[in-house]
Amino acid sequence: MTSKTYEQLYGLLESLPVVSSHEHLLPDSIQMDLDLDRLLENSYVHMLHIPPGRDAREHAQFLGQCRHNSLFVWLEKSLQRIYGLDEKLTADNWETVSALIRRKHSQPEACTTILREEAGYRRAIQDAYWEYGSDNGHPEMLTPTMRTDMFVSVFHPECADHDGNSPFKSYPDIPTSSFDDYLEYVEALFTRWRGQGAAALKSVMAYERKIQFDPADRTAAAGVFLRSPAEVTPMERITYGNFMFAWFCQLARKLEVPFQIHTGLARLSGSDPMLLEPVIAENPGTRFVLFHAGYPWYDSVAGLAHTYANVFVDMVWVPHVSPTGAVLALHELLEVTPSNERIGWGGDARTGEEAFGALLAWRHVAARVLSEKVDDGYFDLSEAEALAPKLMYGNVAKLYGLDMP
Repeated sequence: MTSKTYEQLYGLLESLPVVSSHEHLLPDSIQMDLDLDRLLENSYVHMLHIPPGRDAREHAQFLGQCRHNSLFVWLEKSLQRIYGLDEKLTADNWETVSALIRRKHSQPEACTTILREEAGYRRAIQDAYWEYGSDNGHPEMLTPTMRTDMFVSVFHPECADHDGNSPFKSYPDIPTSSFDDYLEYVEALFTRWRGQGAAALKSVMAYERKIQFDPADRTAAAGVFLRSPAEVTPMERITYGNFMFAWFCQLARKLEVPFQIHTGLARLSGSDPMLLEPVIAENPGTRFVLFHAGYPWYDSVAGLAHTYANVFVDMVWVPHVSPTGAVLALHELLEVTPSNERIGWGGDARTGEEAFGALLAWRHVAARVLSEKVDDGYFDLSEAEALAPKLMYGNVAKLYGLDMP
């Protein structure tokens, strides 16, 4: 049972425009092939490792297994809203819903139409890990981020990062004459992206290694560069990555962009955000955005934001994964973070449907937290109403310098 305060604040949140700090939206050409099965394959529901099946019996089994997982719940709510469904997804209506999705996505701009008209998106930061620096051909809505991963982990043409990317394959003209020439090329590349409107650096090294980046010098990294992978020890790989990550921390400061870092829910034992504290302390001029509120270590992220003025907390993905955890995290962040302007959110989705589902989860979490703070007397309704625009678009737009069409 929700309170009247919740209903009032949810209505306000629903009326506000949206700016997302992070999306992985697929190119229009791929979106045009979506039906229900492909939509699920390109959603976080796929992470549950429960196959949707090929017939009504298998569809029913799939739905019975994942029905109450939050990743599925919010996607289903999104489908109900977008496609005007009066009932939940069932084995009986599976093909009907699939046909509706195919029909909508027969139009090349279906995804951005969903984001603009259904969700109220005005701007989103696009992380196209398959094409660094891309805006998917939609500069009117999508602002690129600048991925760093393949440059941090790849030191030889025979190597690739966890997404299969390599700077030597992506940029055939990248210098191999010396490490100095290589770094000069990489800096020029990122500087060009920045000049074309890119708004952030991004690291998801938590999927590849521990996010503990100990000090490493240029000489040690140069000694690894272009050596045969068979001759490089695991510790030398880590040393190379440590130097490159530190180099990108300085480049983020130089280019005057925030550095988005995946924390939590990756290689779990190595993704605790507290591992980043030495880097944060050593780079006070770099703005670090700790993604996913470090879930499940959101209290650690709150502590880092309390202690370091260059730490921003992004709730991206958390409401989608666990609304309950997100409510607890946002309560704590509002109480602990010195500035309420250092809290953001993003959809982290590959399709418009899932992005809208993530937004529905975020609205619910924000309304819950703000209304509970009001009903508990922590702050009054007018303060909650002033916070709402910051959480939905203001903080992200300000941090990344984004225009609001």
